[in-house]
Amino acid sequence: MPPTPCSAPRRHKNTMVIELPERVIIVEASALRARLEASVAPAAPPCLDASKVTEIDTAGLQLLLCLARTDGAIAWAGVSDAVRAGARLVGLDGLLGLAGGTSA
Repeated sequence: MPPTPCSAPRRHKNTMVIELPERVIIVEASALRARLEASVAPAAPPCLDASKVTEIDTAGLQLLLCLARTDGAIAWAGVSDAVRAGARLVGLDGLLGLAGGTSA
């Protein structure tokens, strides 16, 4: 299966939103990291739309955690059940700002 690209940033409520692909997994982590680093504004925490993510593994969660720790808290424009469940399973939901939220 070919890599699914991270969409170009879009504006939502005066914030740049980066849409994540359906698969945030190890085989795509390097390319996704490069796209995210190129898309994140230097002075603002990233705003991610993860509502279309259907598959995420620990490499994908690690990438999100690195992004959160490097650029400050992640703002979420949407979060799928897959991302929420994966983060909760490995205990990263609180660190990613997903604890207690609802799905988008």
